Amino acid sequence: MNEEAVLYTHTKVFYRALKPQDFDSLRKLYSEDYMLVRPDGSVLSKEQVLGDLDAGGLIFYSIELTDARVRIHGKTALVTGESRTVTSRENKRTTTHFRFIAVYVDHESTLQLTHFQSVTLPD
Repeated sequence: MNEEAVLYTHTKVFYRALKPQDFDSLRKLYSEDYMLVRPDGSVLSKEQVLGDLDAGGLIFYSIELTDARVRIHGKTALVTGESRTVTSRENKRTTTHFRFIAVYVDHESTLQLTHFQSVTLPD
Protein backbone atom coordinates (compact mmCIF):
# COMPACT_ATOMS: atom_id res chain seq x y z
CA MET A 1 0.00 0.00 0.00
CA ASN A 2 1.28 3.46 -0.91
CA GLU A 3 -0.14 6.98 -1.21
CA GLU A 4 -0.63 6.70 -4.97
CA ALA A 5 -2.62 3.45 -4.69
CA VAL A 6 -4.81 4.86 -1.93
CA LEU A 7 -5.61 8.06 -3.87
CA TYR A 8 -6.30 5.99 -6.98
CA THR A 9 -8.73 3.82 -5.04
CA HIS A 10 -10.43 6.85 -3.51
CA THR A 11 -10.86 8.80 -6.74
CA LYS A 12 -10.88 6.22 -9.53
CA VAL A 13 -12.69 3.39 -7.75
CA PHE A 14 -14.85 5.01 -5.04
CA TYR A 15 -15.81 8.27 -6.76
CA ARG A 16 -16.08 6.61 -10.16
CA ALA A 17 -18.46 3.98 -8.73
CA LEU A 18 -20.66 6.53 -6.94
CA LYS A 19 -21.50 8.60 -10.01
CA PRO A 20 -22.97 5.84 -12.21
CA GLN A 21 -24.22 3.95 -9.15
CA ASP A 22 -22.00 0.95 -9.84
CA PHE A 23 -23.30 -1.14 -6.94
CA ASP A 24 -21.10 -4.16 -7.72
CA SER A 25 -17.93 -2.04 -7.45
CA LEU A 26 -19.17 -0.36 -4.27
CA ARG A 27 -20.11 -3.71 -2.73
CA LYS A 28 -16.54 -4.94 -3.36
CA LEU A 29 -14.96 -1.70 -2.15
CA TYR A 30 -16.89 -1.39 1.13
CA SER A 31 -15.65 -3.67 3.90
CA GLU A 32 -18.25 -5.90 5.54
CA ASP A 33 -18.26 -3.62 8.59
CA TYR A 34 -18.30 -0.38 6.56
CA MET A 35 -19.74 2.61 8.40
CA LEU A 36 -20.89 5.92 6.96
CA VAL A 37 -21.33 8.77 9.41
CA ARG A 38 -23.28 11.61 7.83
CA PRO A 39 -22.82 15.27 8.79
CA ASP A 40 -26.02 15.11 10.88
CA GLY A 41 -24.51 12.26 12.94
CA SER A 42 -26.66 9.49 11.50
CA VAL A 43 -24.87 6.19 10.90
CA LEU A 44 -25.41 3.78 8.01
CA SER A 45 -24.01 0.28 7.47
CA LYS A 46 -22.79 -1.10 4.16
CA GLU A 47 -26.18 -2.61 3.34
CA GLN A 48 -28.04 0.55 4.36
CA VAL A 49 -25.84 2.72 2.14
CA LEU A 50 -26.22 0.38 -0.82
CA GLY A 51 -29.97 0.17 -0.23
CA ASP A 52 -30.28 3.96 -0.11
CA LEU A 53 -28.33 4.36 -3.34
CA ASP A 54 -30.24 1.55 -5.04
CA ALA A 55 -33.57 3.11 -4.07
CA GLY A 56 -32.49 6.31 -5.80
CA GLY A 57 -32.03 8.02 -2.46
CA LEU A 58 -28.94 9.93 -3.54
CA ILE A 59 -27.61 10.53 -7.04
CA PHE A 60 -24.11 11.98 -7.58
CA TYR A 61 -23.53 14.28 -10.55
CA SER A 62 -20.06 15.54 -9.70
CA ILE A 63 -17.45 15.09 -6.98
CA GLU A 64 -14.48 17.45 -6.72
CA LEU A 65 -11.65 16.58 -4.31
CA THR A 66 -9.27 19.22 -2.96
CA ASP A 67 -6.61 19.36 -0.27
CA ALA A 68 -6.26 15.55 -0.19
CA ARG A 69 -3.83 14.08 2.29
CA VAL A 70 -3.00 10.40 2.76
CA ARG A 71 -1.46 8.99 5.94
CA ILE A 72 -0.52 5.32 6.07
CA HIS A 73 -0.15 3.35 9.30
CA GLY A 74 0.62 -0.30 8.66
CA LYS A 75 -2.33 -1.80 6.80
CA THR A 76 -4.55 1.25 7.37
CA ALA A 77 -4.71 4.44 5.30
CA LEU A 78 -6.46 7.65 6.27
CA VAL A 79 -7.56 10.00 3.51
CA THR A 80 -8.59 13.50 4.52
CA GLY A 81 -9.59 16.39 2.33
CA GLU A 82 -12.33 18.65 1.17
CA SER A 83 -14.97 17.80 -1.36
CA ARG A 84 -17.61 19.65 -3.29
CA THR A 85 -20.40 17.51 -4.63
CA VAL A 86 -23.47 18.07 -6.75
CA THR A 87 -26.15 15.55 -5.84
CA SER A 88 -29.88 15.13 -5.88
CA ARG A 89 -32.32 13.43 -3.57
CA GLU A 90 -36.00 13.24 -4.49
CA ASN A 91 -35.27 15.42 -7.56
CA LYS A 92 -33.86 18.22 -5.39
CA ARG A 93 -30.39 19.21 -6.61
CA THR A 94 -27.87 20.21 -3.91
CA THR A 95 -24.28 21.45 -3.91
CA THR A 96 -22.38 20.53 -0.75
CA HIS A 97 -18.93 21.50 0.55
CA PHE A 98 -17.51 19.24 3.25
CA ARG A 99 -14.36 18.00 4.97
CA PHE A 100 -14.06 14.25 5.25
CA ILE A 101 -12.05 11.33 6.51
CA ALA A 102 -12.06 8.01 4.68
CA VAL A 103 -10.41 4.98 6.26
CA TYR A 104 -9.06 2.25 4.00
CA VAL A 105 -7.65 -1.10 5.10
CA ASP A 106 -5.49 -3.56 3.21
CA HIS A 107 -7.58 -6.73 3.16
CA GLU A 108 -5.87 -9.62 1.36
CA SER A 109 -3.92 -7.17 -0.86
CA THR A 110 -7.07 -5.24 -1.77
CA LEU A 111 -7.94 -1.83 -0.41
CA GLN A 112 -11.36 -1.69 1.21
CA LEU A 113 -13.19 1.37 2.48
CA THR A 114 -14.18 0.72 6.09
CA HIS A 115 -15.26 4.17 7.33
CA PHE A 116 -16.34 7.48 5.81
CA GLN A 117 -17.28 10.53 7.85
CA SER A 118 -17.87 14.12 6.84
CA VAL A 119 -18.75 17.51 8.24
CA THR A 120 -20.40 20.22 6.17
CA LEU A 121 -18.42 23.41 5.58
CA PRO A 122 -19.80 26.83 4.69
CA ASP A 123 -19.36 27.91 1.06
